Amino acid sequence: MEGPLGKLYSIPASILMVIGIGISAFLFYSLMKAAESGNLVLVILLAIAISIVAIVISRAIKFQKMKDW
Repeated sequence: MEGPLGKLYSIPASILMVIGIGISAFLFYSLMKAAESGNLVLVILLAIAISIVAIVISRAIKFQKMKDW
């Protein structure tokens, strides 16, 4: 697979899960800090970032599983 996510699709699924959990945990922590300070725009942007990370990781794992078939 070519493109900007080509290398991401070649990483093993277990490492992708660890990377995804780490990035999501950091973004969620940042979201909570922004919520405590009352910054609504940053809370919304971080929530969108968390969902983008989840979508990219799930598509990469799905691509790997489909490639195994």
